Amino acid sequence: MADGTAQQIWWQRLTSPGGAQLPMSVQERLLWYSKQVSRQRITNYTLEGVTVVVAASIPAAAALGASTALTAVLGAAVAVLAGLRQLIRPGESWVRASATLVAMQREAVVWSAGAVPYDGERAETLLVENVESLVAAETSQWAEQRTVRRSEPEQQPVS
Repeated sequence: MADGTAQQIWWQRLTSPGGAQLPMSVQERLLWYSKQVSRQRITNYTLEGVTVVVAASIPAAAALGASTALTAVLGAAVAVLAGLRQLIRPGESWVRASATLVAMQREAVVWSAGAVPYDGERAETLLVENVESLVAAETSQWAEQRTVRRSEPEQQPVS
């Protein structure tokens, strides 16, 4: 980084036993998922942390004699944060994207070693197909998660 060039990610240095570079489509997928995992992790921790701090400030504000208006605004802020957490679900997205990233990294490493199933003439094609299958599976999980959540009836409080 001192010379002004970006630091290379470890998987960008992988080559096949024959010296071929990791296919560009696989590199693009790995890079996208790496960024997504980081973004989702930061979003998750930020949203959770802010929710905890704001929720904890409600009884503290009340104990310090804050107005009911301020206490109500803090309560409303917690409700909004909880709603955002349910809407964007960064924790679930982070876990799902992380699992997909690790699976893609594994495929790239196995390919670079020339191990089964990447020990034949179609190694590069098979790698691209397998990575795309992982992406398709993750996308299906995301869509299913959204569909299941929307179709679940709202739970009523237990009396």
